[in-house]
Amino acid sequence: MSKNKDYNKLIHKGRWLRLRRDILSAHPLCQRCLEKDIYSPATEVHHIVPCENAAGPREMERLMYDPHNLLALCHRCHVEVHIEMGRGGGKAGTRRRTEAQKADFVKKFGLNVKINKN
Repeated sequence: MSKNKDYNKLIHKGRWLRLRRDILSAHPLCQRCLEKDIYSPATEVHHIVPCENAAGPREMERLMYDPHNLLALCHRCHVEVHIEMGRGGGKAGTRRRTEAQKADFVKKFGLNVKINKN
């Protein structure tokens, strides 16, 4: 579950639950599996452009409810997509993301420092 309060509010609204139901009804099979000629039931709806990346609440709401920003996926594919995006993988994934964020910060501000790995 996301730590973003605005996202958590939107994901529990009736509007999202209805849209999620409609997406899964329109695409009962995992869209990613179908590309590989595998037939798996879709059980989850994935936001292609993550809502948490939005510049503000209005942009987040637009991304949340845009049907063109949604994919019907099986659980396995949903987990794989998030790992590929660098947004999953438990402690190892968090560690990897943190190191990447530190490196981006150092690069952005031109700092010549050693990054503490702990």
